[in-house]
Amino acid sequence: MSGAGEVAARFDRVSEVYDETREPLTEEAVDRLAQILSRDGLSSLLEVGVGTGRIAQPLHRRGFDLVGADLSKGMLQKAKAKGLQNLLLADANHLPFREKTFDAVVLAHIIHLLEDPPATFDRLTRIARKEIVAVLRKRDGGASSFAEDRSQLRESFRKAAEEVGYPLNRSAGDWRQRFRKEEEFVSSSRPSELLTIDDSQVVTTVGERLAFFEKRAYGYPSEMPDEMFRKIMDVVKSSVDLGREIRYHRVEQVALWRVE
Repeated sequence: MSGAGEVAARFDRVSEVYDETREPLTEEAVDRLAQILSRDGLSSLLEVGVGTGRIAQPLHRRGFDLVGADLSKGMLQKAKAKGLQNLLLADANHLPFREKTFDAVVLAHIIHLLEDPPATFDRLTRIARKEIVAVLRKRDGGASSFAEDRSQLRESFRKAAEEVGYPLNRSAGDWRQRFRKEEEFVSSSRPSELLTIDDSQVVTTVGERLAFFEKRAYGYPSEMPDEMFRKIMDVVKSSVDLGREIRYHRVEQVALWRVE
């Protein structure tokens, strides 16, 4: 992963508010994921980047034998509080398991965090007996897409920071390049299957998105003093239409790579 220590520290910081500021998989989507895993005879799973157990817990409830690994102690503590027991603090590139230990390795919404996805996947295929399974989120909302609105809100934050005398690096917090890297990897690696498990429209508001950002849920900018952050947020909230609707199309997919 990109700067393992940096990634761990960032998720430690946001672990307290992580669940309340992320959209979970719907129960129907988890059911479809479970059906795919069962269809392929995948009962013992290693989830790399298990986080707070948002996917591991419902899979465990559905009868899967699951071990979770994550870089962040804070995230693992949240997962443990949900009743998950088989958890370990570990990097995806340095896992303490023998070859062919699990039926499958699961990665949910974390490929964009990998420094070198092909190299990591190569290591994970040695641990998996049958498949590598990745849950991927796509957002496609046309002219009012989530990505565009999020970019606009971040730009408003940068401008407000400049206004109060705290200029920011314009590239800070820009995840678009990472998500493009994820898309390119998935496309070039040619998964055995790419299946949709959820396809829905989400309606939210600028105010709701700013509320997530105000909790510093995305760890950006982590180095800014709280007092300065609040001052900048006050400027941002006074300059935008908090009630404006944001609509986007959310698609959850499962990519499967069969291990030979």
